[in-house]
Amino acid sequence: MKREGFWRYATPPVSFFGIPLPFLLLYLAWFSSPSMNTFYIISAILGAFVALNYFGWNIRTLSQRLVSTFRGKHASGRPWWYRHFVETPRDWTGF
Repeated sequence: MKREGFWRYATPPVSFFGIPLPFLLLYLAWFSSPSMNTFYIISAILGAFVALNYFGWNIRTLSQRLVSTFRGKHASGRPWWYRHFVETPRDWTGF
């Protein structure tokens, strides 16, 4: 049986205890102003990523949910700006 598109999921995103690897670079922001408040804020942000990952919500999942929310339930053939600026309301078919 042929598996279609199995290469798409061949490499999972790199993470360290549920924290996406690029977000670990936030600790570099701590070196610009090394105060404990900055360290606590960055650690809280990264702890939130760990908590979200524990419940199954990672950055990729959250971004896909956000994009699907903005797209809406009904996909149209033309973008909103084309319908808004080019077509007149009498040209709309409702689809």
